[in-house]
Amino acid sequence: MERVLSQMFLNESCSFRQISENRRRKKRKDFFQKAMIAVLGVAVVVLIILLFAPSTQAEAESTISYEKRIVSVRVAEDDSLWKIAERFYCEEMESVPEFIRSIKEINHLKNDTIYPDTYLVIQYYVKKTLS
Repeated sequence: MERVLSQMFLNESCSFRQISENRRRKKRKDFFQKAMIAVLGVAVVVLIILLFAPSTQAEAESTISYEKRIVSVRVAEDDSLWKIAERFYCEEMESVPEFIRSIKEINHLKNDTIYPDTYLVIQYYVKKTLS
């Protein structure tokens, strides 16, 4: 009989250990679930910010336009194609050498030699902001 009682006591203490272990597991599980919900919440907020930030930038850029202008320039004594190109160049063009190639093409120039008191046609762009 004593043996049966001691066996019951061991079973009860074992079950108390199991109960406390189960409680610890549940607390850990609840903690990790809350942590995952928090991480997912932060990820969703970051994703929303990233999705909407480029669209506002695109809207701001869409209000910018470029106006094409054509002007006739008289070549001065110390002028070169490079100097003239730098005077009318804007960042939206590919490069200054590409702009010089465009000037030569418009004016039917075969090389970089230009002469004083002649005129060159320059096509350039001016940035306009729409309001």
